[in-house]
Amino acid sequence: MKIRIRGNSIRYRLDQADVAAVQETGKVEEHTQIGAKALHFCIRSRGDLAAPAIQLENAGLHLGIPVNMLDGLLGTEETGIQFSIPNADGSMLKILVEKDFKCVTVRDEDDSHAFENPNAGQNC
Repeated sequence: MKIRIRGNSIRYRLDQADVAAVQETGKVEEHTQIGAKALHFCIRSRGDLAAPAIQLENAGLHLGIPVNMLDGLLGTEETGIQFSIPNADGSMLKILVEKDFKCVTVRDEDDSHAFENPNAGQNC
């Protein structure tokens, strides 16, 4: 899982292994070790939710997505889902969860588990 945070937006990119984990266990997790502590990120498929919910707890960020909404991304050709969650201060947190596609240009990054890019082989 790749995560990008910018302002009041969070973008999650799931590769094929991440999607398989969600389909098999109902969740995907990522940990980033920083000194003696770790940041924990989790996306969980939840049957008890009517709308997406997020919770920041200690060093963990837990995103719950209704099963039917997440299944609409994982089991189809859809490339992503996006939604907004209201914050306590009245602002909105924008969330994008998308499939991670292989880069069309050569980069020094392992994307062997990424989805095949639908734009591969096309000229700009």
